[in-house]
Amino acid sequence: MSLRDVVYKEDYRSGHDNIVTDFFHPSLANAQEYWRAVGYFSSSALESFGAPLGTFIKNGGSIRLVTSIELLQPDLEAIERGIKKKEEICTDRLESIIEEEFMEVVGNGVVRLSRLLEMERLEIRIAIPKTGTGIYHEKIGIFWDGIDFVAFSGSSNESRNAFENNRECIDVFPSWRSPNRARRKCKHFEEVWEGSDRGVDVFSFPEAAKKQLLKVCGKNGHSRCRIRMESKKWRHQEEALNIFVAKERGILNMATGTGKTRTAINILTALYNGDEIDTVIVCTDGNDLLNQWCTELLSSRKTVRRKIRVRRHFSGFREIQRFLLSPENAVLVVSRKPVDSALKQLNRNQGQRTLLIYDEVHGLGSPDNRIRLSGLSDHIRFRLGLSATPERPYDDDGNRFIEGHIGPVLMEFELKEAIKRGILAPFNYYPLPYQPTDDDRSRIAAIYSKKKACEASGEPMSEEEFRINIARVYKTSEAKLPVFKEFIQRHQDLLTRSIVFTETIDYGQKVLEIVHSLRADFHTYFSGEDKSTLERFARGDLECLIACHRLSEGIDIQTLNTVILFSSEKGQLETIQRIGRSLRTNPENPEKIANIVDFIRQSDDTAVSNTDEERRNWLNEQSRVRTAE
Repeated sequence: MSLRDVVYKEDYRSGHDNIVTDFFHPSLANAQEYWRAVGYFSSSALESFGAPLGTFIKNGGSIRLVTSIELLQPDLEAIERGIKKKEEICTDRLESIIEEEFMEVVGNGVVRLSRLLEMERLEIRIAIPKTGTGIYHEKIGIFWDGIDFVAFSGSSNESRNAFENNRECIDVFPSWRSPNRARRKCKHFEEVWEGSDRGVDVFSFPEAAKKQLLKVCGKNGHSRCRIRMESKKWRHQEEALNIFVAKERGILNMATGTGKTRTAINILTALYNGDEIDTVIVCTDGNDLLNQWCTELLSSRKTVRRKIRVRRHFSGFREIQRFLLSPENAVLVVSRKPVDSALKQLNRNQGQRTLLIYDEVHGLGSPDNRIRLSGLSDHIRFRLGLSATPERPYDDDGNRFIEGHIGPVLMEFELKEAIKRGILAPFNYYPLPYQPTDDDRSRIAAIYSKKKACEASGEPMSEEEFRINIARVYKTSEAKLPVFKEFIQRHQDLLTRSIVFTETIDYGQKVLEIVHSLRADFHTYFSGEDKSTLERFARGDLECLIACHRLSEGIDIQTLNTVILFSSEKGQLETIQRIGRSLRTNPENPEKIANIVDFIRQSDDTAVSNTDEERRNWLNEQSRVRTAE
């Protein structure tokens, strides 16, 4: 084991080299000590280090880290836990920890951070410039093998994002090839570590915490930070966990962006670790959402005190039978249609040790689901429903089924409260009035005629079908188009980082013509279109998307500023889902205020409000809320 066995280049540049695999991995595998002074540190770096970090630990490796006062909330908590739990670990237990938590290609960075501190293989010190302005932002690293060392410096921060996504460059100075520069870098680190550097004050982590010097920064490590108040802000998640564990069945009504998935995984973890369950089934619709669940579950496995397997049955995956052959310590992520197969084959004893999670639970009450799933959850002890608004408009039968299959609403954490706490961004609301056209009135009259004809034939149109047909006329009213054109010409900035929701593709094409007259960096995102369009929008290659219903669920783009609603539902569910995409807070823009543009049909009878006016009144009330915590 020698650093001289590694063939080092003079520098490594992302785009030309893979800094992690070409430099960090071989250095870790051949080193006994790793010293790092860096402006921003994230435990995600420990994920990128992969299995070579396990080799480093097996070889007795230890890490010295100097970083700034700005850390991510999960990392602050992991450091506190790790320091408090320092313990003597026997050789067998050490080998077990290394195999379980450090030898995977991608491990859980937060867990690894805490473990390194528990094993006393990591020491952290906090540096602050003596000038009192700015932050410590030096970037030096040294690998030692006991005889030789390799120093490096450059632009790379210590985070997975910096390693994998940023454009970075580091210069490398092996002690046997560039002794003077290598020794100089080593001296710089030692002066900071020992507190003798004349430019910075250095504190141990407990000292920095005691002096309240630490700050929570945005997830990309940006310097605009908030003093550590995050645990209070997110306290509703712990409240939800406690309520559900006590009740065992029911629905959490939590606004989009307030952490429904995270809360469900906390519940899952608590039940596994409390030996209440052996099996979990997660069910929802939409491949994007199902894939997100798999990602979250895989990254959270290390918080569970068992080795759990994640099985998938959606899209091209067909793993229900593998799950049913060995459901203990397994999580099945499954789309709505095949979930009945899994529920039917779990026996009563297994059901009593199972947690069933339905995400976007409002979709559960459809007539088809009511037929297929009736009675299939009766033997499941723990049943959890998640939704921004669980109630189905115009569907009492569906609502009764959801409550019977899952349970009642246990907790509500709604939009207004989320904005007050700073979990969601506040927003400006632009209600645009329009008058239906003569063509709209003709279409409405045709629907009434059809309703009468159906009644006369003995096959009456249901109230739900009637209302849906009427609503579709207003959602596609061409009266909105000139109103939108006049408004958006005066507010072209609202098209930057925006999504326009329309009811149909044909109507979307008409909106497209207006947008195209003002800017070219837009695209449609209708049913069947390539998902890469959404990825281009998330990256910032596109500024505007014109979309239909399927974009409402399952996206999280923090830079989204504006939602334009040509199509809105009577119930708040669709509205909350759609506007919630723009209300995600953005660490790069802590003062973000979103924008919602809506279309309000003017009532012919001023004494009776229509559903648009009811929505306008509700959104006006929500838009007046500003962050209070």
